[in-house]
Amino acid sequence: MIKQETIDRVRTETDIVELIGSYLPLKKVGRNYRGLCPFHPDRRPSFYVSPERQTYHCFGCGVGGNAVGFVMAQEKLEFPEAVRFLANRLGIEVAEQSSGRNQPLYEACEQATQFFERQLGRSEAGRQYIKRRGLKPETVKRFRLGFAPAGNRLRGEARKRSWSETALVRAGLLVKRDAGLTDYFYDRLVFPIFSVSGRVIGFGGRVLDDREPKYLNSPDTETFRKGYNLYGAFQAKGYIREEVPFLVEGNFDVLTLVDKGINNVLAPLGTALTSNQALLVHRYNRRVLVCFDGDAAGRKATRRALEVLLQCGLEPQMMVLPEGLDPDAYIRKQGKSGFMKLASRAQDLVEFILAGKEFRSVSDERAALRETVGLLRLVSDKTTRELHANRLAVRFKVDKEMLLQQASETGPGYQMPRSSGVLEEKLLAAAVQSRALARDSRDFCFADTLTDKKLQAIGRLVEQLCDDPNFGPALLLDKIEDEDIRRVVAGWTFVERSLPEPNEFRERVRRLRAAWLHRRIVAAHQDGNEREAEILIRERSELLKEATRERSSRR
Repeated sequence: MIKQETIDRVRTETDIVELIGSYLPLKKVGRNYRGLCPFHPDRRPSFYVSPERQTYHCFGCGVGGNAVGFVMAQEKLEFPEAVRFLANRLGIEVAEQSSGRNQPLYEACEQATQFFERQLGRSEAGRQYIKRRGLKPETVKRFRLGFAPAGNRLRGEARKRSWSETALVRAGLLVKRDAGLTDYFYDRLVFPIFSVSGRVIGFGGRVLDDREPKYLNSPDTETFRKGYNLYGAFQAKGYIREEVPFLVEGNFDVLTLVDKGINNVLAPLGTALTSNQALLVHRYNRRVLVCFDGDAAGRKATRRALEVLLQCGLEPQMMVLPEGLDPDAYIRKQGKSGFMKLASRAQDLVEFILAGKEFRSVSDERAALRETVGLLRLVSDKTTRELHANRLAVRFKVDKEMLLQQASETGPGYQMPRSSGVLEEKLLAAAVQSRALARDSRDFCFADTLTDKKLQAIGRLVEQLCDDPNFGPALLLDKIEDEDIRRVVAGWTFVERSLPEPNEFRERVRRLRAAWLHRRIVAAHQDGNEREAEILIRERSELLKEATRERSSRR
Protein backbone atom coordinates (compact mmCIF):
# COMPACT_ATOMS: atom_id res chain seq x y z
CA MET A 1 0.00 0.00 0.00
CA ILE A 2 1.38 3.41 -0.95
CA LYS A 3 1.78 5.82 1.95
CA GLN A 4 -0.62 8.77 1.94
CA GLU A 5 2.27 11.22 2.23
CA THR A 6 3.66 9.88 -1.05
CA ILE A 7 0.28 10.22 -2.78
CA ASP A 8 -0.05 13.80 -1.51
CA ARG A 9 3.46 14.66 -2.70
CA VAL A 10 2.86 13.18 -6.16
CA ARG A 11 -0.39 15.11 -6.47
CA THR A 12 1.06 18.45 -5.39
CA GLU A 13 4.32 18.18 -7.37
CA THR A 14 2.72 17.08 -10.65
CA ASP A 15 2.11 19.92 -13.11
CA ILE A 16 -1.05 18.79 -14.86
CA VAL A 17 -0.47 21.11 -17.83
CA GLU A 18 3.02 19.68 -18.40
CA LEU A 19 1.70 16.11 -17.93
CA ILE A 20 -1.22 16.37 -20.35
CA GLY A 21 0.86 18.52 -22.71
CA SER A 22 3.20 15.56 -23.13
CA TYR A 23 0.26 13.61 -24.61
CA LEU A 24 -1.42 16.27 -26.76
CA PRO A 25 -0.90 19.89 -27.89
CA LEU A 26 -2.42 22.45 -25.53
CA LYS A 27 -2.99 26.16 -26.18
CA LYS A 28 -3.38 28.80 -23.47
CA VAL A 29 -6.86 30.33 -23.42
CA GLY A 30 -7.32 32.85 -20.62
CA ARG A 31 -6.51 31.18 -17.30
CA ASN A 32 -6.79 27.65 -18.74
CA TYR A 33 -5.33 25.52 -21.53
CA ARG A 34 -7.34 23.95 -24.34
CA GLY A 35 -6.85 21.07 -26.78
CA LEU A 36 -8.52 18.23 -28.65
CA CYS A 37 -9.97 15.64 -26.31
CA PRO A 38 -7.97 12.37 -26.30
CA PHE A 39 -11.00 10.39 -25.13
CA HIS A 40 -13.43 10.97 -28.00
CA PRO A 41 -13.29 12.11 -31.66
CA ASP A 42 -12.98 15.86 -31.21
CA ARG A 43 -12.89 18.23 -34.22
CA ARG A 44 -13.22 21.46 -32.27
CA PRO A 45 -11.09 21.75 -29.10
CA SER A 46 -13.36 21.08 -26.12
CA PHE A 47 -10.81 19.68 -23.66
CA TYR A 48 -9.70 22.13 -20.94
CA VAL A 49 -6.91 21.93 -18.36
CA SER A 50 -6.78 24.17 -15.29
CA PRO A 51 -3.32 24.85 -13.83
CA GLU A 52 -4.97 26.65 -10.91
CA ARG A 53 -7.20 23.72 -9.89
CA GLN A 54 -4.93 20.99 -11.30
CA THR A 55 -7.92 19.42 -13.07
CA TYR A 56 -9.09 18.66 -16.61
CA HIS A 57 -12.56 18.50 -18.15
CA CYS A 58 -14.00 17.88 -21.63
CA PHE A 59 -17.15 19.82 -22.46
CA GLY A 60 -17.78 17.40 -25.32
CA CYS A 61 -17.82 13.93 -23.76
CA GLY A 62 -17.84 15.00 -20.10
CA VAL A 63 -14.69 13.22 -18.89
CA GLY A 64 -12.75 14.94 -16.16
CA GLY A 65 -10.41 14.47 -13.24
CA ASN A 66 -6.97 15.29 -11.91
CA ALA A 67 -3.46 14.18 -12.92
CA VAL A 68 -3.83 10.70 -11.41
CA GLY A 69 -7.21 10.27 -13.09
CA PHE A 70 -5.78 11.29 -16.47
CA VAL A 71 -3.01 8.69 -16.22
CA MET A 72 -5.52 6.03 -15.10
CA ALA A 73 -7.68 6.73 -18.16
CA GLN A 74 -4.89 7.22 -20.69
CA GLU A 75 -2.59 4.40 -19.60
CA LYS A 76 -5.38 2.01 -18.45
CA LEU A 77 -3.93 1.79 -14.93
CA GLU A 78 -5.45 1.37 -11.49
CA PHE A 79 -4.93 4.11 -8.88
CA PRO A 80 -1.76 2.68 -7.23
CA GLU A 81 -0.11 2.01 -10.59
CA ALA A 82 -0.99 5.55 -11.78
CA VAL A 83 0.59 7.05 -8.65
CA ARG A 84 3.75 5.00 -9.26
CA PHE A 85 3.76 6.10 -12.92
CA LEU A 86 3.68 9.79 -11.91
CA ALA A 87 6.17 9.26 -9.09
CA ASN A 88 8.61 7.74 -11.58
CA ARG A 89 8.26 10.82 -13.85
CA LEU A 90 9.02 13.08 -10.87
CA GLY A 91 11.84 10.96 -9.49
CA ILE A 92 9.93 10.39 -6.24
CA GLU A 93 10.64 7.16 -4.39
CA VAL A 94 7.36 5.40 -3.64
CA ALA A 95 7.13 4.61 0.07
CA GLU A 96 5.04 1.54 0.81
CA GLN A 97 3.41 0.95 4.16
CA SER A 98 2.97 -2.45 5.69
CA SER A 99 -0.50 -3.90 5.51
CA GLY A 100 -0.37 -4.57 9.27
CA ARG A 101 -2.08 -7.62 10.68
CA ASN A 102 -3.33 -8.76 7.27
CA GLN A 103 0.12 -9.04 5.69
CA PRO A 104 0.56 -12.66 6.90
CA LEU A 105 -2.72 -13.59 5.13
CA TYR A 106 -1.49 -12.19 1.83
CA GLU A 107 1.80 -14.05 2.25
CA ALA A 108 -0.02 -17.29 3.11
CA CYS A 109 -2.23 -17.00 0.02
CA GLU A 110 0.79 -16.36 -2.20
CA GLN A 111 2.69 -19.29 -0.72
CA ALA A 112 -0.30 -21.58 -1.25
CA THR A 113 -0.78 -20.34 -4.82
CA GLN A 114 2.80 -21.21 -5.71
CA PHE A 115 2.41 -24.62 -4.06
CA PHE A 116 -0.80 -25.38 -6.01
CA GLU A 117 0.83 -24.23 -9.26
CA ARG A 118 3.73 -26.63 -8.74
CA GLN A 119 1.36 -29.48 -7.91
CA LEU A 120 -0.61 -28.97 -11.14
CA GLY A 121 2.60 -29.53 -13.08
CA ARG A 122 3.05 -32.85 -11.23
CA SER A 123 -0.58 -34.03 -11.46
CA GLU A 124 -1.39 -36.12 -14.52
CA ALA A 125 -5.12 -36.04 -13.65
CA GLY A 126 -5.05 -32.26 -13.29
CA ARG A 127 -3.20 -31.72 -16.58
CA GLN A 128 -5.52 -34.07 -18.44
CA TYR A 129 -8.59 -32.27 -17.06
CA ILE A 130 -7.20 -28.90 -18.23
CA LYS A 131 -6.53 -30.46 -21.65
CA ARG A 132 -10.12 -31.78 -21.90
CA ARG A 133 -11.42 -28.28 -21.13
CA GLY A 134 -9.28 -26.99 -24.00
CA LEU A 135 -7.40 -24.24 -22.12
CA LYS A 136 -4.15 -22.91 -23.54
CA PRO A 137 -1.05 -22.92 -21.29
CA GLU A 138 -0.95 -19.10 -21.35
CA THR A 139 -4.50 -18.94 -19.92
CA VAL A 140 -3.58 -21.39 -17.18
CA LYS A 141 -0.51 -19.30 -16.35
CA ARG A 142 -2.36 -15.96 -16.51
CA PHE A 143 -4.98 -17.12 -13.99
CA ARG A 144 -2.40 -19.14 -12.00
CA LEU A 145 -4.48 -22.32 -11.93
CA GLY A 146 -3.24 -25.05 -9.63
CA PHE A 147 -4.04 -28.41 -8.12
CA ALA A 148 -4.58 -29.38 -4.47
CA PRO A 149 -3.50 -33.00 -3.93
CA ALA A 150 -4.93 -35.27 -1.23
CA GLY A 151 -3.00 -36.27 1.87
CA ASN A 152 -2.62 -32.93 3.65
CA ARG A 153 0.22 -32.01 1.36
CA LEU A 154 -0.17 -28.24 1.90
CA ARG A 155 0.18 -28.74 5.67
CA GLY A 156 3.28 -30.84 5.06
CA GLU A 157 4.79 -28.19 2.77
CA ALA A 158 4.08 -25.49 5.36
CA ARG A 159 5.94 -27.42 8.06
CA LYS A 160 8.81 -28.25 5.73
CA ARG A 161 9.27 -24.60 4.72
CA SER A 162 8.39 -23.10 8.14
CA TRP A 163 5.36 -21.24 6.81
CA SER A 164 2.99 -19.76 9.36
CA GLU A 165 0.27 -22.34 10.08
CA THR A 166 -1.62 -19.67 12.00
CA ALA A 167 -1.76 -17.51 8.85
CA LEU A 168 -2.86 -20.48 6.71
CA VAL A 169 -5.67 -21.14 9.20
CA ARG A 170 -6.68 -17.47 9.11
CA ALA A 171 -6.66 -17.67 5.29
CA GLY A 172 -8.99 -20.68 5.42
CA LEU A 173 -6.44 -23.01 3.80
CA LEU A 174 -5.90 -25.20 6.86
CA VAL A 175 -8.77 -26.18 9.15
CA LYS A 176 -8.71 -27.45 12.73
CA ARG A 177 -10.25 -30.90 13.18
CA ASP A 178 -10.14 -33.47 15.98
CA ALA A 179 -7.13 -35.11 14.34
CA GLY A 180 -5.31 -31.77 14.07
CA LEU A 181 -4.79 -29.38 11.16
CA THR A 182 -5.92 -30.63 7.73
CA ASP A 183 -5.98 -29.15 4.22
CA TYR A 184 -9.21 -27.36 3.29
CA PHE A 185 -8.74 -28.17 -0.43
CA TYR A 186 -7.75 -31.64 -1.59
CA ASP A 187 -8.01 -33.51 -4.87
CA ARG A 188 -9.35 -30.40 -6.61
CA LEU A 189 -8.36 -28.05 -9.39
CA VAL A 190 -7.67 -24.70 -7.68
CA PHE A 191 -8.61 -21.22 -8.94
CA PRO A 192 -6.81 -18.39 -7.10
CA ILE A 193 -9.09 -15.37 -6.58
CA PHE A 194 -7.40 -11.99 -7.01
CA SER A 195 -8.19 -8.58 -5.62
CA VAL A 196 -8.40 -5.86 -8.28
CA SER A 197 -4.87 -4.83 -7.29
CA GLY A 198 -3.57 -8.31 -8.17
CA ARG A 199 -3.08 -9.93 -4.78
CA VAL A 200 -4.35 -13.48 -4.21
CA ILE A 201 -6.99 -13.19 -1.47
CA GLY A 202 -8.97 -16.44 -1.74
CA PHE A 203 -9.45 -19.65 -3.69
CA GLY A 204 -12.03 -21.74 -5.48
CA GLY A 205 -11.73 -25.49 -6.00
CA ARG A 206 -13.38 -27.90 -8.45
CA VAL A 207 -13.46 -31.70 -8.30
CA LEU A 208 -12.26 -33.60 -11.37
CA ASP A 209 -15.10 -36.15 -11.20
CA ASP A 210 -18.78 -36.12 -10.18
CA ARG A 211 -18.32 -35.78 -6.40
CA GLU A 212 -20.29 -33.15 -4.52
CA PRO A 213 -19.91 -30.34 -3.87
CA LYS A 214 -18.58 -29.75 -7.36
CA TYR A 215 -17.27 -26.26 -6.50
CA LEU A 216 -15.96 -25.05 -3.17
CA ASN A 217 -14.74 -21.58 -2.22
CA SER A 218 -12.41 -20.79 0.64
CA PRO A 219 -14.29 -19.26 3.60
CA ASP A 220 -14.56 -15.52 4.10
CA THR A 221 -11.57 -13.99 5.88
CA GLU A 222 -10.38 -10.53 6.93
CA THR A 223 -9.12 -9.95 3.37
CA PHE A 224 -11.62 -11.98 1.33
CA ARG A 225 -15.40 -11.79 1.17
CA LYS A 226 -17.14 -13.58 -1.68
CA GLY A 227 -19.90 -11.01 -1.98
CA TYR A 228 -17.41 -8.20 -2.55
CA ASN A 229 -15.25 -9.77 -5.26
CA LEU A 230 -15.60 -11.09 -8.80
CA TYR A 231 -13.63 -13.86 -10.46
CA GLY A 232 -11.52 -12.44 -13.29
CA ALA A 233 -11.74 -8.80 -12.12
CA PHE A 234 -7.97 -8.34 -11.90
CA GLN A 235 -7.37 -9.84 -15.36
CA ALA A 236 -10.30 -7.92 -16.93
CA LYS A 237 -9.81 -4.47 -15.38
CA GLY A 238 -7.64 -3.20 -18.24
CA TYR A 239 -10.39 -4.03 -20.76
CA ILE A 240 -13.74 -3.28 -19.13
CA ARG A 241 -13.39 0.52 -19.04
CA GLU A 242 -13.51 0.56 -22.86
CA GLU A 243 -15.42 -2.67 -23.59
CA VAL A 244 -18.77 -3.66 -22.10
CA PRO A 245 -18.06 -6.43 -19.56
CA PHE A 246 -19.68 -9.86 -19.85
CA LEU A 247 -21.04 -11.18 -16.56
CA VAL A 248 -21.09 -14.99 -16.59
CA GLU A 249 -21.86 -17.56 -13.90
CA GLY A 250 -18.86 -19.85 -13.54
CA ASN A 251 -15.09 -19.76 -13.35
CA PHE A 252 -14.73 -21.94 -16.43
CA ASP A 253 -17.05 -19.61 -18.34
CA VAL A 254 -14.52 -16.84 -17.62
CA LEU A 255 -11.51 -18.99 -18.50
CA THR A 256 -12.91 -20.32 -21.76
CA LEU A 257 -14.06 -16.92 -23.01
CA VAL A 258 -10.66 -15.42 -22.20
CA ASP A 259 -8.99 -18.40 -23.88
CA LYS A 260 -11.00 -17.60 -27.05
CA GLY A 261 -9.88 -13.96 -27.02
CA ILE A 262 -12.68 -12.26 -25.03
CA ASN A 263 -10.93 -10.56 -22.12
CA ASN A 264 -13.75 -8.44 -20.69
CA VAL A 265 -15.33 -11.22 -18.58
CA LEU A 266 -16.30 -11.41 -14.89
CA ALA A 267 -18.17 -13.92 -12.71
CA PRO A 268 -19.72 -13.94 -9.22
CA LEU A 269 -18.00 -16.38 -6.90
CA GLY A 270 -20.53 -19.18 -6.83
CA THR A 271 -23.20 -17.03 -5.21
CA ALA A 272 -26.14 -14.95 -6.40
CA LEU A 273 -24.91 -11.54 -7.60
CA THR A 274 -24.63 -9.07 -4.72
CA SER A 275 -24.93 -5.28 -4.75
CA ASN A 276 -21.27 -4.97 -3.76
CA GLN A 277 -20.26 -7.05 -6.78
CA ALA A 278 -22.48 -4.90 -9.00
CA LEU A 279 -20.88 -1.74 -7.61
CA LEU A 280 -17.46 -3.22 -8.43
CA VAL A 281 -18.58 -3.53 -12.07
CA HIS A 282 -19.93 0.05 -11.94
CA ARG A 283 -16.44 1.35 -11.04
CA TYR A 284 -15.34 0.46 -14.57
CA ASN A 285 -18.41 0.60 -16.81
CA ARG A 286 -22.09 1.52 -16.52
CA ARG A 287 -23.10 -1.09 -19.08
CA VAL A 288 -22.94 -4.86 -18.62
CA LEU A 289 -23.94 -7.92 -20.68
CA VAL A 290 -25.38 -10.70 -18.53
CA CYS A 291 -24.75 -14.17 -19.99
CA PHE A 292 -25.92 -16.85 -17.58
CA ASP A 293 -26.73 -20.49 -18.31
CA GLY A 294 -29.43 -21.30 -20.85
CA ASP A 295 -31.80 -23.16 -18.53
CA ALA A 296 -34.61 -22.31 -16.13
CA ALA A 297 -32.18 -21.82 -13.23
CA GLY A 298 -30.00 -19.55 -15.38
CA ARG A 299 -33.00 -17.43 -16.37
CA LYS A 300 -34.05 -17.06 -12.72
CA ALA A 301 -30.50 -16.06 -11.79
CA THR A 302 -30.52 -13.52 -14.65
CA ARG A 303 -33.79 -12.04 -13.40
CA ARG A 304 -32.36 -11.65 -9.88
CA ALA A 305 -29.13 -10.15 -11.23
CA LEU A 306 -31.10 -7.70 -13.40
CA GLU A 307 -32.74 -6.18 -10.34
CA VAL A 308 -29.44 -5.90 -8.44
CA LEU A 309 -27.68 -4.28 -11.41
CA LEU A 310 -30.45 -1.73 -11.92
CA GLN A 311 -30.47 -0.84 -8.21
CA CYS A 312 -26.74 -0.11 -8.47
CA GLY A 313 -27.14 2.25 -11.44
CA LEU A 314 -25.99 -0.10 -14.22
CA GLU A 315 -27.55 -0.57 -17.66
CA PRO A 316 -27.76 -4.34 -18.15
CA GLN A 317 -28.56 -6.26 -21.30
CA MET A 318 -29.28 -9.97 -21.26
CA MET A 319 -27.92 -12.64 -23.60
CA VAL A 320 -30.21 -15.65 -23.92
CA LEU A 321 -28.32 -18.88 -24.57
CA PRO A 322 -29.96 -21.98 -26.11
CA GLU A 323 -31.49 -24.41 -23.61
CA GLY A 324 -28.91 -26.55 -21.87
CA LEU A 325 -25.81 -24.54 -22.86
CA ASP A 326 -23.59 -22.37 -20.70
CA PRO A 327 -21.16 -19.72 -22.07
CA ASP A 328 -18.27 -22.20 -21.88
CA ALA A 329 -20.08 -24.80 -24.00
CA TYR A 330 -21.58 -22.23 -26.37
CA ILE A 331 -18.31 -20.55 -27.35
CA ARG A 332 -16.54 -23.89 -27.76
CA LYS A 333 -19.35 -24.91 -30.12
CA GLN A 334 -19.90 -21.62 -32.00
CA GLY A 335 -16.51 -19.91 -31.61
CA LYS A 336 -15.80 -16.29 -30.75
CA SER A 337 -17.66 -14.92 -33.80
CA GLY A 338 -20.79 -16.91 -32.96
CA PHE A 339 -20.67 -15.74 -29.35
CA MET A 340 -20.25 -12.08 -30.33
CA LYS A 341 -23.11 -12.41 -32.83
CA LEU A 342 -25.36 -13.62 -30.01
CA ALA A 343 -24.14 -10.70 -27.87
CA SER A 344 -25.21 -8.26 -30.59
CA ARG A 345 -28.80 -9.55 -30.14
CA ALA A 346 -28.85 -9.07 -26.36
CA GLN A 347 -32.18 -8.02 -24.84
CA ASP A 348 -32.87 -4.98 -22.71
CA LEU A 349 -34.99 -5.25 -19.58
CA VAL A 350 -38.34 -4.84 -21.38
CA GLU A 351 -37.52 -7.44 -24.05
CA PHE A 352 -36.20 -9.84 -21.44
CA ILE A 353 -39.24 -9.64 -19.16
CA LEU A 354 -41.76 -9.94 -22.02
CA ALA A 355 -39.89 -12.63 -24.01
CA GLY A 356 -41.75 -15.92 -24.21
CA LYS A 357 -44.81 -14.68 -22.30
CA GLU A 358 -48.29 -15.41 -23.61
CA PHE A 359 -50.92 -12.75 -22.97
CA ARG A 360 -54.28 -14.49 -23.02
CA SER A 361 -56.04 -12.11 -20.67
CA VAL A 362 -55.97 -8.62 -19.21
CA SER A 363 -54.69 -10.22 -16.01
CA ASP A 364 -51.63 -11.57 -17.88
CA GLU A 365 -50.91 -8.15 -19.36
CA ARG A 366 -51.37 -6.40 -16.02
CA ALA A 367 -48.95 -8.81 -14.32
CA ALA A 368 -46.29 -8.24 -17.00
CA LEU A 369 -46.74 -4.47 -16.79
CA ARG A 370 -46.50 -4.52 -13.00
CA GLU A 371 -43.26 -6.49 -13.13
CA THR A 372 -41.72 -4.30 -15.81
CA VAL A 373 -42.77 -1.00 -14.22
CA GLY A 374 -41.32 -2.27 -10.94
CA LEU A 375 -37.96 -2.62 -12.69
CA LEU A 376 -38.32 0.78 -14.39
CA ARG A 377 -38.56 2.25 -10.90
CA LEU A 378 -34.94 1.15 -10.43
CA VAL A 379 -33.67 2.88 -13.60
CA SER A 380 -31.90 6.04 -12.42
CA ASP A 381 -31.57 7.74 -15.83
CA LYS A 382 -34.84 9.57 -16.64
CA THR A 383 -34.32 9.45 -20.41
CA THR A 384 -33.76 5.69 -20.37
CA ARG A 385 -36.82 5.23 -18.18
CA GLU A 386 -38.95 7.27 -20.59
CA LEU A 387 -37.69 5.33 -23.63
CA HIS A 388 -38.66 2.05 -21.97
CA ALA A 389 -42.04 3.55 -21.02
CA ASN A 390 -42.62 4.58 -24.67
CA ARG A 391 -42.17 1.01 -25.84
CA LEU A 392 -44.38 -0.40 -23.11
CA ALA A 393 -47.10 2.14 -23.91
CA VAL A 394 -47.07 1.14 -27.59
CA ARG A 395 -46.92 -2.59 -26.82
CA PHE A 396 -49.85 -2.58 -24.37
CA LYS A 397 -51.70 0.49 -25.72
CA VAL A 398 -51.65 2.32 -22.39
CA ASP A 399 -50.85 5.89 -21.40
CA LYS A 400 -47.09 6.54 -21.14
CA GLU A 401 -47.51 9.23 -18.47
CA MET A 402 -49.39 6.77 -16.28
CA LEU A 403 -46.47 4.32 -16.58
CA LEU A 404 -43.94 7.03 -15.77
CA GLN A 405 -45.98 8.13 -12.77
CA GLN A 406 -46.07 4.56 -11.47
CA ALA A 407 -42.33 4.19 -12.09
CA SER A 408 -41.53 7.46 -10.32
CA GLU A 409 -39.53 7.14 -7.15
CA THR A 410 -41.10 10.18 -5.52
CA GLY A 411 -44.32 9.67 -3.62
CA PRO A 412 -46.96 12.12 -2.39
CA GLY A 413 -46.06 14.86 0.03
CA TYR A 414 -43.80 17.87 -0.04
CA GLN A 415 -42.03 18.45 -3.37
CA MET A 416 -38.88 20.57 -3.48
CA PRO A 417 -39.07 23.43 -5.97
CA ARG A 418 -37.30 22.66 -9.25
CA SER A 419 -34.86 25.54 -8.74
CA SER A 420 -33.60 24.06 -5.45
CA GLY A 421 -31.62 21.38 -7.25
CA VAL A 422 -29.69 24.07 -9.14
CA LEU A 423 -29.00 25.96 -5.90
CA GLU A 424 -27.81 22.75 -4.18
CA GLU A 425 -25.30 22.15 -6.97
CA LYS A 426 -24.05 25.77 -6.93
CA LEU A 427 -23.46 25.69 -3.18
CA LEU A 428 -21.78 22.29 -3.23
CA ALA A 429 -19.54 23.36 -6.15
CA ALA A 430 -18.47 26.34 -4.03
CA ALA A 431 -17.74 24.10 -1.02
CA VAL A 432 -15.60 21.82 -3.18
CA GLN A 433 -13.37 24.77 -4.11
CA SER A 434 -13.11 26.48 -0.71
CA ARG A 435 -11.94 24.80 2.48
CA ALA A 436 -13.68 27.47 4.59
CA LEU A 437 -17.02 26.89 2.87
CA ALA A 438 -16.48 23.13 3.08
CA ARG A 439 -16.17 23.44 6.86
CA ASP A 440 -19.36 25.53 6.98
CA SER A 441 -21.01 22.79 4.92
CA ARG A 442 -19.95 20.20 7.50
CA ASP A 443 -21.12 22.33 10.43
CA PHE A 444 -24.63 22.57 8.95
CA CYS A 445 -24.73 18.88 7.86
CA PHE A 446 -25.36 20.16 4.32
CA ALA A 447 -24.99 16.69 2.77
CA ASP A 448 -28.11 15.47 4.64
CA THR A 449 -30.24 18.10 2.91
CA LEU A 450 -29.19 17.26 -0.66
CA THR A 451 -31.91 15.56 -2.70
CA ASP A 452 -29.70 14.19 -5.49
CA LYS A 453 -27.83 10.98 -4.55
CA LYS A 454 -24.70 11.91 -6.52
CA LEU A 455 -24.54 15.35 -4.91
CA GLN A 456 -25.08 13.76 -1.52
CA ALA A 457 -22.11 11.42 -2.07
CA ILE A 458 -19.93 14.42 -2.97
CA GLY A 459 -21.24 16.36 0.03
CA ARG A 460 -20.33 13.59 2.46
CA LEU A 461 -16.83 13.36 0.99
CA VAL A 462 -16.43 17.14 1.38
CA GLU A 463 -17.41 16.86 5.05
CA GLN A 464 -14.93 14.01 5.62
CA LEU A 465 -11.96 15.76 3.98
CA CYS A 466 -12.47 19.44 4.79
CA ASP A 467 -9.90 19.41 7.63
CA ASP A 468 -7.16 18.11 5.31
CA PRO A 469 -4.59 20.90 4.61
CA ASN A 470 -4.55 19.78 0.94
CA PHE A 471 -8.34 20.05 0.60
CA GLY A 472 -9.50 20.99 -2.89
CA PRO A 473 -10.85 19.48 -6.13
CA ALA A 474 -7.64 17.53 -6.85
CA LEU A 475 -7.79 15.77 -3.46
CA LEU A 476 -11.50 14.97 -3.87
CA LEU A 477 -10.95 13.55 -7.34
CA ASP A 478 -8.38 11.12 -5.90
CA LYS A 479 -11.00 9.79 -3.48
CA ILE A 480 -13.95 9.47 -5.89
CA GLU A 481 -14.29 6.06 -7.58
CA ASP A 482 -17.57 6.67 -9.46
CA GLU A 483 -16.73 7.99 -12.94
CA ASP A 484 -19.97 9.98 -13.26
CA ILE A 485 -19.36 11.78 -9.95
CA ARG A 486 -15.75 12.47 -10.90
CA ARG A 487 -16.94 14.14 -14.11
CA VAL A 488 -19.35 16.36 -12.19
CA VAL A 489 -16.68 17.59 -9.77
CA ALA A 490 -14.11 18.16 -12.54
CA GLY A 491 -16.70 20.15 -14.53
CA TRP A 492 -17.36 22.48 -11.60
CA THR A 493 -13.75 23.65 -11.61
CA PHE A 494 -14.20 25.19 -15.06
CA VAL A 495 -17.40 27.14 -14.34
CA GLU A 496 -16.50 30.82 -14.37
CA ARG A 497 -18.31 32.21 -11.35
CA SER A 498 -17.14 33.82 -8.14
CA LEU A 499 -17.54 31.95 -4.86
CA PRO A 500 -20.29 33.22 -2.55
CA GLU A 501 -19.30 35.20 0.52
CA PRO A 502 -19.28 33.07 3.70
CA ASN A 503 -22.38 34.75 5.18
CA GLU A 504 -24.29 34.36 1.89
CA PHE A 505 -23.27 30.68 1.74
CA ARG A 506 -24.40 30.09 5.34
CA GLU A 507 -27.73 31.81 4.74
CA ARG A 508 -28.53 29.71 1.69
CA VAL A 509 -27.44 26.47 3.38
CA ARG A 510 -29.63 27.31 6.37
CA ARG A 511 -32.64 27.85 4.10
CA LEU A 512 -32.03 24.53 2.31
CA ARG A 513 -31.76 22.77 5.65
CA ALA A 514 -35.02 24.45 6.70
CA ALA A 515 -36.69 23.03 3.55
CA TRP A 516 -35.29 19.60 4.43
CA LEU A 517 -36.68 19.92 7.96
CA HIS A 518 -40.07 20.87 6.49
CA ARG A 519 -40.17 17.54 4.65
CA ARG A 520 -39.28 15.70 7.85
CA ILE A 521 -42.00 17.60 9.73
CA VAL A 522 -44.60 16.55 7.15
CA ALA A 523 -43.44 12.93 7.43
CA ALA A 524 -43.55 13.06 11.24
CA HIS A 525 -47.16 14.37 11.16
CA GLN A 526 -48.13 11.61 8.71
CA ASP A 527 -46.59 8.99 11.04
CA GLY A 528 -48.40 10.46 14.04
CA ASN A 529 -45.10 11.37 15.73
CA GLU A 530 -46.13 14.78 17.06
CA ARG A 531 -43.29 14.96 19.60
CA GLU A 532 -40.66 14.68 16.87
CA ALA A 533 -42.57 17.15 14.69
CA GLU A 534 -42.55 19.69 17.54
CA ILE A 535 -38.74 19.40 17.97
CA LEU A 536 -38.18 19.77 14.22
CA ILE A 537 -40.48 22.80 14.02
CA ARG A 538 -38.43 24.58 16.71
CA GLU A 539 -35.16 23.77 14.93
CA ARG A 540 -36.56 24.99 11.61
CA SER A 541 -37.84 28.23 13.15
CA GLU A 542 -34.41 28.96 14.66
CA LEU A 543 -32.67 28.25 11.34
CA LEU A 544 -34.93 30.66 9.47
CA LYS A 545 -34.28 33.39 12.06
CA GLU A 546 -30.51 32.90 11.66
CA ALA A 547 -30.85 32.97 7.86
CA THR A 548 -32.73 36.26 8.07
CA ARG A 549 -30.00 37.72 10.28
CA GLU A 550 -27.33 36.58 7.78
CA ARG A 551 -29.20 38.32 4.95
CA SER A 552 -29.58 41.53 6.99
CA SER A 553 -25.86 41.59 7.74
CA ARG A 554 -25.09 41.72 4.01
CA ARG A 555 -27.14 44.86 3.38
